[in-house]
Amino acid sequence: MKKLLHVLGDIVIKTDHISIQCPQCGDIEFEKPENPKDDDFVKCNNCHFEIMLADLKEVGIEQAKEVVIPEAKAEIEKMLKKAFKGRFK
Repeated sequence: MKKLLHVLGDIVIKTDHISIQCPQCGDIEFEKPENPKDDDFVKCNNCHFEIMLADLKEVGIEQAKEVVIPEAKAEIEKMLKKAFKGRFK
């Protein structure tokens, strides 16, 4: 897994590279045509589940959100606590 930096304004969040997982079995290896287009189907190498590439991309976006959003929230909370530390007593 690669470490990536996600930048949200002034907030930088370090996280692992996220691979798109098969929605059926969680595997990350897919059989795909050469030069795949969004309306082409790809097939999971493990369970042989077939899904349109465009739909798999959407699944990947949702999977990434599940990781990045909680990390962003935690980082923002840390920044706010640090910014307001000692100001409200």
